Amino acid sequence: MIFYQQRRAAVRYRLRLPVIFHWYDGGEHTEGGFTTDVALDGAFIRSKRYPPAGSEVRIEVLIPSPYSAGDEVRIHCTGKVARVVNHGGLSGFAVVGDFDDDDLTQQVRSTPHGVASRLDEI
Repeated sequence: MIFYQQRRAAVRYRLRLPVIFHWYDGGEHTEGGFTTDVALDGAFIRSKRYPPAGSEVRIEVLIPSPYSAGDEVRIHCTGKVARVVNHGGLSGFAVVGDFDDDDLTQQVRSTPHGVASRLDEI
């Protein structure tokens, strides 16, 4: 039996969310994709185009606002591309970095009665 050591420090959530990402390699690049999993310390992003391994990358994960139809909350992360994948129909990259959730926290705090009032509506 083979055991694999889990190297991740944070819990990963399987979420498919739209992402915009930016990197610079002599020229500015902006592309889009979707997350396959997200954690506080990074994410895996599926995309046909992606930055090279080791690149600095800025990502914006777009989350639909629970409070306003059509609005979105952008969660930002700046990090490094830890690996790229391009085989078996899967192409994308893993980014390691810290998410800045100030936008999400601000929106929850600015809601008149907070999250609890929204849960009562369900």
